Amino acid sequence: MMIGNQVVPTSTVMLARVMIFQPSQRPQESKREWMYTSHGRCRVIGRLGQRHADIMESILYVAERRRDISDGGIELLVDPAKLRRTLSDSQYSHDHIKKLLSELRAATMEIVTPDMESRGDSIIGGLIDHIIPSPMTRYDPLTKGERHLWNVRLGVVLVTLIEKDLCLCYPPAPIVRLQHGISQALARHVLTHKDIPSRGWRLDTLIRAVGGEDLSSSMLRNYRWRLKKDASGLLESGIKIDDGNRVKRFTAAR
Repeated sequence: MMIGNQVVPTSTVMLARVMIFQPSQRPQESKREWMYTSHGRCRVIGRLGQRHADIMESILYVAERRRDISDGGIELLVDPAKLRRTLSDSQYSHDHIKKLLSELRAATMEIVTPDMESRGDSIIGGLIDHIIPSPMTRYDPLTKGERHLWNVRLGVVLVTLIEKDLCLCYPPAPIVRLQHGISQALARHVLTHKDIPSRGWRLDTLIRAVGGEDLSSSMLRNYRWRLKKDASGLLESGIKIDDGNRVKRFTAAR
């Protein structure tokens, strides 16, 4: 049995940099508007926030087997019990996980990177195609019976990024346990950077990178406050915010 990034990566660089996931744990329904960054642009039809990123990364991290399908797709074998433990010891009920998975499955996005822009190309699709019970079972100590594992078919966007984007391998649990969506979005963005500025990044620069350039001064203050409330949790992810509002990373993503 292989788990913990031996099967697929936790995420990719582009997933965190083009604002697919809103910097909130309570995202709003997207209105199909383009979100622009220096790394590309995307638009999402649906509701995708940091809790959806939590469950997507956790599925990838705990995957036990991978099957490459002849049409270019990827199917993963996932133990839902391991998924729930990665997400939280108690916060996620079965119904909550199903709701997040349904929203993740329903969301459609279009991504255009600068390289694609020059060719007039884009990626259009979803992150997850379907989740069905696997024929494989495992003993369930709660019911004293057998429970089915899951077969998770990845969507074309996620498959394309895993195959063509720079992959990131890290345990998602420290980010999952952060209290605020802006903290999770910032942590995921910082972990995409291999080269770390000697003095770190300016906090407001990173906030705008994950929250948008047109943030009001009150929203900036609100985000700064939330990030500092999550300071100890960010340290668990290898990210430190110092008194001068500089952000530094003291561990490197693989």
